[in-house]
Amino acid sequence: MSVKRNILKWLGIAFWMSVTIGTSVLLVAAVRSRNARLCKDVQLTIHGPADGLFLNKQEILKLLTSIGGPLTGRPMEEMDLNRMEDSLRRMVWISDAQMHFTNHGVLQVNVTEREPIARIFTRTGASYYIDSTLIRLPLNHNYLTRKPVFTGFPSDQPVWRAADSLLMVQVRDMSRFILQDSFWMAQIDQVDIDADRQFTLVPKVGDQRILFGDGKDVASKFRRLMLFYREVLPKTGWLYYDTIHVGYKGQIVATRRDTRAGTIDTAAARRNLEEMFHLQQLQAMKDTTSETNVTTTRLKEQL
Repeated sequence: MSVKRNILKWLGIAFWMSVTIGTSVLLVAAVRSRNARLCKDVQLTIHGPADGLFLNKQEILKLLTSIGGPLTGRPMEEMDLNRMEDSLRRMVWISDAQMHFTNHGVLQVNVTEREPIARIFTRTGASYYIDSTLIRLPLNHNYLTRKPVFTGFPSDQPVWRAADSLLMVQVRDMSRFILQDSFWMAQIDQVDIDADRQFTLVPKVGDQRILFGDGKDVASKFRRLMLFYREVLPKTGWLYYDTIHVGYKGQIVATRRDTRAGTIDTAAARRNLEEMFHLQQLQAMKDTTSETNVTTTRLKEQL
């Protein structure tokens, strides 16, 4: 009986080994057959910001072609997709690139574009965008995008010092806040950086100097400034204050205007400000409706 069991055992092992080897051979043959096939087409998709793409599809395809020749009509096994992906990721406007072949021999190229969040002007006049990871992005005059503008950045060096990196982090945080609020996007014309690395907001409506201090506690400072706009200026009028300082923790310090200063169109300024408040409310209602629709959809899916 033991001899019989041993024979059956070895027959079983031999059977499964043959199945494994056969399966491996078939898989290798299938992969070789697939790789020997020709690339039939290329589908390039660029994922980027909603307000416009800075990348050019023809430029991307030209780069891929320069690596090994024409893409369509080439055997798949001749294409080094990892090398192609690395080449794409070295392009400054690309944050990620993924490539693969479909079962029908189509090369899928998916590229993720960096999204600028602020435009920077240095003290020497150089200009560029930054993204949320503080990568410097060159200007492209064929594609313009409206982002918060910061002037007076102190460095033109390719590598920032520690102090400059800290300042740029504050620029990024302030820009993110402004971008998320339709009112401040409409009201803030630009943000100036002085020699002491302090920020001054330049408003579109009104001619007050808004001293912001450093780039810390951004939400709290803008909240105090909004309170001043809503509660103080309607009572005193637009000509009463020359400077608004929100850099002090928990308070607002405003300086009265020199009575000899020039006048502005107070009625027009007030109308413009009220219009921006109204647009902000409409945007908030729109965002709330959108969130409600998403929540409802998710609940339906769960049900």
